[in-house]
Formats: sequence, C-alpha cells, structure tokens
Amino acid sequence: MTVEHVKNLLSDLCYFSKVAITHTFSIKGIRILQVKCITMNSQHTFELTYPDSDKVDTLSDIDKAAKVITNIISKRTPV
Repeated sequence: MTVEHVKNLLSDLCYFSKVAITHTFSIKGIRILQVKCITMNSQHTFELTYPDSDKVDTLSDIDKAAKVITNIISKRTPV
C-alpha cells in the first residue's frame, strides 16, 4: 500500500468522522495497527493503536500519519 493510498484512506476516515470508524491493518489474520480519526473543532487527529501493546500514538498531520502507517505495515509485511 502506497503512502498516497493510506492518505486517501485517512481522508475517508475523517470525512465520515461523525461515525465511529476504526480501520484495522492485519497481516495473516494478526492485527498490527488500528487507526481512527478524531475530529474536534474542525481539527483532525489520527489515533494509532498498536493491539499487541495497547500503545496509542496521536498525529495531527495527515502526511506524517500516512508515512508512519505505511512504514509500519511495510516493515511487518512478510517477504
């Protein structure tokens, strides 16, 4: 998945921000990352949750969030 594809996915999550949508990235049935868009005062924040540790990161920049997500899923992809 390219950075541009992930960015489009994040844009879609924010577009439907009035609905609680969480996108889960999985490899071979194992969840590696969950992402949701939180909108407050017209500002979007991306919440990244790592299911294996329950660690949560927040990013407010869509470009940075897309790059971080792409990096995570590409490193976890089996060759």
